[in-house]
Amino acid sequence: MPARALAALAALLLYVATAAAEERINRPPRDDDVMARVNGTTIYRKDVKDIVQSILVMQDTQPDAGTVTKLADDALESLIALELLYQESQARGIKVSNTEVDAEINRSKSRFPDAQTFQAVLKSRGMTEKNLRSDTQKTMAVDRLLESTVWKDLKVTPEQVKSFYDSNKDDFKHPAQIRVSHILIRVPEGASAADRAAAKKRATALLDQLKAGEDFAALAHKQSEDASSAPRGGDLGYLAKGEMDDAFEKPAFTLAPGQISDVISTPYGFDIIKVTDHRAAGYAPLSEVEEGIRTVLEKFERQKRQAALVAQLRQKAKVEIVDH
Repeated sequence: MPARALAALAALLLYVATAAAEERINRPPRDDDVMARVNGTTIYRKDVKDIVQSILVMQDTQPDAGTVTKLADDALESLIALELLYQESQARGIKVSNTEVDAEINRSKSRFPDAQTFQAVLKSRGMTEKNLRSDTQKTMAVDRLLESTVWKDLKVTPEQVKSFYDSNKDDFKHPAQIRVSHILIRVPEGASAADRAAAKKRATALLDQLKAGEDFAALAHKQSEDASSAPRGGDLGYLAKGEMDDAFEKPAFTLAPGQISDVISTPYGFDIIKVTDHRAAGYAPLSEVEEGIRTVLEKFERQKRQAALVAQLRQKAKVEIVDH
C-alpha cells in the first residue's frame, strides 16, 4: 500500500494479529457480515479480517482478552476514518488515474526480489492484486486530500525543536560510543567453503587498497554490500557496546579513531572496520538529533490535524456501527 497515507493512519491500525484476534473478528464466521456503514458504504467483517491477516506474521506474543477487544475496535474505527476521508476526497473531485496506481504498485513490487515473493507476501496478508489496486487507489486519494488540506503548509519551527529537546533531554542521553564505518562483503548462509574463500579474498584485496592509500568512504560507497550504509561511505553512526554482534564489536572497540581493522569474519560475511570517532557518555547535541525531532513533531501534528478532520467529517456523516 502507499506508505504516506497509511503511515499517517498507522497509530489507528496497530491492532492484534494473533489467533485470538482472528477468532474474535471471525465470530460469527461469515466474511460478508456487515460491521459498519459510512454514509451507506458498507464495511464488512472481511475488510477487518484482511487487515488483521496482513499483520499476522508480525506478532510474536498473544495479548490478553482486553487488549484484543480494544485493538479490534480500533481496527474498525480506522477503517471508518479511512472511508470518511476517502469520501471527502471524492466530494472534492480528487482523482487518481490507473497509470498512477500502476506506478505505485510497481514501486511496491520493486522492493521484493521477484514476482513470486511479492505474490507470496500478498497471499500471506490475505490480499489479491485486485484488493491491492483498490486499496492503493483509495489511499492515494486520501493522501492527496490530506496533503492539500490539513497537512498543507505544516511547519515545525526551530523553537519547537529546541523546546522538545530541552524538555526531553534524558531521551538523548547516551553511553560511551564509537563512530564506525565498514565495508562488508556478504557471504550467504550455507555458502560453500569455496564461496567463503572467494569472499575473503575479495575483502583482503580491498584491505590492500586501503593500506595503499585508497579513501575508505569512496571504496565503501563502491564496493560494500551493506545497502543501507554504502551510500554514506559505510558510516554506521555512533554505536555503544551491546548494539553490535560480538564478532564485529570486539575488534571495533579496540580501534583508535582513524584506525582500520584487518578483515574480520562476522555472521554476515567479511568486514573491514574503520573507527572515525570516540565520544564519552553524555548527551547527543541538538544539531545531531534535530532532524529526528522535527520528523517526530511533524508526525504528531499531522496526526492531530488528521484526527480533527475525521471528527469534523464524522459529525456530519451517517455512521452506523453494527453490533459485532
